[in-house]
Amino acid sequence: MAGYVTKLMGHVYDGANLSGEALINGVFAEIASGGVKKTTAARDTLLRVEEKTELWGSPALRLNVTGAGTDEVYFMENEWEVDENAEWNEADYTLPAGKYVRMKRLLPGEQVIMTVGSELYATLAVGDTVQPAAGGTVAKYTAPTGG
Repeated sequence: MAGYVTKLMGHVYDGANLSGEALINGVFAEIASGGVKKTTAARDTLLRVEEKTELWGSPALRLNVTGAGTDEVYFMENEWEVDENAEWNEADYTLPAGKYVRMKRLLPGEQVIMTVGSELYATLAVGDTVQPAAGGTVAKYTAPTGG
């Protein structure tokens, strides 16, 4: 996976927490005991699929944030530690465990682009609502029924 924020409503990032596992850009994460880790369950931030596209040769979704609930979920957008004289690929950048994480709690009106698996890409349509899910990716949102 890979991704980044494409539209900001506020340029406030959290950078005070250490990664509890290797993390790549463009995943959803939460602060857990032992550090920042990919989300382990569905979260209440809601995003609308604005565009199905491609990012660095992989299927990707451009997502608009439509609602931010009470769950503290963050979008990973790390800076790359680059040796200016070496080749590097920002699409494959992984932040090792134990390093400070640059992440953002998304606000309504913001937009992100993130790569997703081809199966998920095929099942989603423009206009669908998704939410952060286990593994740092997204899943189609189903509104609760009943009362």
